[in-house]
Amino acid sequence: MSIFRAATNDDAGLISHIFATSWRHAYKGLISQDYLERLPDDYWVPSLPAWLCSDELNGLLIFDGKQPVGCCIYGRGRDEDHKEWGEIVSLYLLPDHMRKGLGGELLEECLRIMREDGYHRFYLWAIEGNTTGEKFYAKHGFHPTTDFIDYSIGGEGVRDRRYVRVEDVRKN
Repeated sequence: MSIFRAATNDDAGLISHIFATSWRHAYKGLISQDYLERLPDDYWVPSLPAWLCSDELNGLLIFDGKQPVGCCIYGRGRDEDHKEWGEIVSLYLLPDHMRKGLGGELLEECLRIMREDGYHRFYLWAIEGNTTGEKFYAKHGFHPTTDFIDYSIGGEGVRDRRYVRVEDVRKN
């Protein structure tokens, strides 16, 4: 059984390392290889304290034994048109721990926590073309929408698609 722990500011370096390591593995062919190779482990360290200290976002670490192997940032929707939704901002695992069910456990635990906070509609943004991610989110009840965001990473265009999961509150 996996162990969960709320992330704190002290975990910023660890979480950033998990994110960067996961990006290098998961986004091959979707983001410039040069960019991924140059992506520093501490890239997210400046952002994480602001996220974790906000009243809107939280972080949850998952451990395999005593080793932290993944993290999810989640909370109240950041998009103006989805402020009343729960959002999965990021969910990453170290590559050696992918496809073992840990990502699903982490996602479902974050959704459970958000349900306790009163959310029954959830969304996330995922890089278009990430078939592994698309299958993972579909397995956990998320459906693609027609909402897109286009931006640039490393000088190349990237498109995110919004995925949503709406639960019937009568069942809860």
